[in-house]
Amino acid sequence: MTIRDDNDNNEEIQGAPPVSSDAEQREKRLTARVDINRYLLLQARQLEIMLLDATSLTALLDVLLVSMPRHFSFRVAELWLYDPENSLQELILGGERYGQYLQLRDEVFSMQELYDIEPDIVLIDATDSRMFEVLKTDHGIDHAILLPLMDSGRLIGSFHCGLSDASLYAGEAAEDLVAHLAALTSICIKNAVRTEKISRLSVLDPLTQMSNPRGFERDLSREISRAQRVRQPLTLLKMEIDEYTDLRQQHGEVSCQFVIKKVTQRVTSDLRATDYIARISGSVFFVIVPGCGEVKGQEIAERMREDIEDFAIDDGRGAILHVTLSMGLVTWEPEHYPAVDMPRLAQQIQAVADKGLQASLSKNGNQISIARLSTLMV
Repeated sequence: MTIRDDNDNNEEIQGAPPVSSDAEQREKRLTARVDINRYLLLQARQLEIMLLDATSLTALLDVLLVSMPRHFSFRVAELWLYDPENSLQELILGGERYGQYLQLRDEVFSMQELYDIEPDIVLIDATDSRMFEVLKTDHGIDHAILLPLMDSGRLIGSFHCGLSDASLYAGEAAEDLVAHLAALTSICIKNAVRTEKISRLSVLDPLTQMSNPRGFERDLSREISRAQRVRQPLTLLKMEIDEYTDLRQQHGEVSCQFVIKKVTQRVTSDLRATDYIARISGSVFFVIVPGCGEVKGQEIAERMREDIEDFAIDDGRGAILHVTLSMGLVTWEPEHYPAVDMPRLAQQIQAVADKGLQASLSKNGNQISIARLSTLMV
């Protein structure tokens, strides 16, 4: 005999969530989507401000390749720019620090292949063959958003954002926001390039086409800020062509200008792409060596000194000229010598480098003297 409990059908499982109706589930999904769209809108507005505030090309690249991925929780961002005449290569200082995430291309075909005949934003996944062309340096990326950068109907670049989860960017509202940011990015790149070209004319030394004093101040300020941010040392060299006054008296101004150009070209060949050289006055130069400590900086300086010492300069007028360099070297290490007042720090670094240069000149030149910052930093 089986005993049946009449209360069995009424028994409820304790702690189980109540069953939602279809209407309630639709409402929850709608609410979640509204929350996501609100989040994306707020993030987009903040990014707009960051893009518009980035007036220089370098600052804009930092926003796109460093800040933007963090801002939108992308795994990584990659930027391809069309540069058929290598003009961007000259304008972007220190672009090597972005590695493969910044690519300057002298042909547009590889970018056009990523899109349809009319380029538009596209979301691709790991099954798409285009994933083998973009973001090659990163693994574990299941999706990517490809944003064409346009100028008057022409493709000038392609911006790629790697994602682990694409659900956040699904929906018409999210697509509209991304399209708006792509258009804004295109405008900002175009304006930054134009501004950089104009600015470059005002910060270049007309003889050597290297930075002039104004350009040097800008470069040093930027690299000090970067060194503090990444906690890496920064070395500054101040150098002067020895006995330049006597050289000018014996061979004339034309020959001296030729010597300056040749010395600048020779010194530059000893530097990395991320280093900077500036002509401060007639025969005086500064060299900024980012991410370089005192020992390595001394090795670089010695290589330049020996190179110039052995360098025979044909002035094109029948004379073979030989010159030497005197140098002063100073290294700033943010972790050992923290600073708050960056402009004052820049002045102090220059003053200490000059102290080293004067020490070398007082010893008959053609040598390197190391000068060190005081522990009483600003």
